[in-house]
Amino acid sequence: MKILVFSTQHMPTGGIESHLREFCLHLVSSGAEIDLVITNSAMLPETEAFYRHICRHVYLGKLKRSFSRIFWLLVTAARLRIRHYDALYTNGQGESVLVFSILMSHYKRWVHHHHTSGDLNDQSGWGERYQLALRKADNIIACSQTNAKAMSYALNRTVDVIPCFSRAVEPNRSIQKQTGKVRLGYYGRLIPEKGIDLICHLSEDSDLQEIEFHLWGEGDTYPPSSFNKYTNVSYHGSFIGQEELANVLGSLDALLLLSTHSEGLPISLLEAMSVGLPWLATAQGGIPDIALDPNSTRLLPISLDYTQVKTAVKSLAADLKAGLVSDKRQIDLYIQNFSSIVLVTRWKKMMLGLKN
Repeated sequence: MKILVFSTQHMPTGGIESHLREFCLHLVSSGAEIDLVITNSAMLPETEAFYRHICRHVYLGKLKRSFSRIFWLLVTAARLRIRHYDALYTNGQGESVLVFSILMSHYKRWVHHHHTSGDLNDQSGWGERYQLALRKADNIIACSQTNAKAMSYALNRTVDVIPCFSRAVEPNRSIQKQTGKVRLGYYGRLIPEKGIDLICHLSEDSDLQEIEFHLWGEGDTYPPSSFNKYTNVSYHGSFIGQEELANVLGSLDALLLLSTHSEGLPISLLEAMSVGLPWLATAQGGIPDIALDPNSTRLLPISLDYTQVKTAVKSLAADLKAGLVSDKRQIDLYIQNFSSIVLVTRWKKMMLGLKN
């Protein structure tokens, strides 16, 4: 199977970026050939080396001006037009999704993957050309049933569901937790929509002093110095690679995602599930669809009332200290629903136009 993969952008880290890496890795490992095109690439050098190792051809646009990007895309498409593909897989939002699909002609199916929530708030950011792409693609894939339902209603067409790929992690269990406190953490982009300010607020609450709060990630809004005044928040910077991720997950008792963002299917929550790490998250986008075990995957209403959040955090910490949260059920559910062996089969069927 020959697949042409197109993504509008690739940042140094992020959920879409993590999915795309695992998508290419597992599809290639299953026998597919992949050519990769990314219009706006800011990926790390080691990530670029990874893609060049596993993909047949890799084309990365690194130009700042929109005119230069369009010219680069035209030239790249011209180079690819001599090849024939079983499927064009496009990923991400933006005008270039439609443009690239038009420039390319030698593919049998066009499968577009929409990562965010698909709700009214998300739809408000869809440009005209992107909306046309969502109507013209042979298949639209959402990350969850909730997201698919919202998109299907807006587009008046069938929207299929395949969860994102995530890394199945073996946590580092040897990490010593010195204080005896419950360790709750977040990792990912440091932006206000991910609930960073709320975590800092919780850290100052005198009723939650038996909890430590830990943060990993980076973002212009939150330079490292911004956490200095929060004595109960430990900021650890950013990390890369599966080994460092294993250290992060092994150091925590539970993960927090107090998000107001239009979440599609947060990769961090899936990675936590793969090791049986409990999490507490807002019911944004597709998150309710992966809260399969109410004991270890707990939901908060989208309207973030501080008292509700505090109560939920305190309850989770108490249950963790009492040993009332088990990891086995969550790991089993991850294997059954989100493991790479399950998702590869579903994605390959979709690329060939077969029913899942």
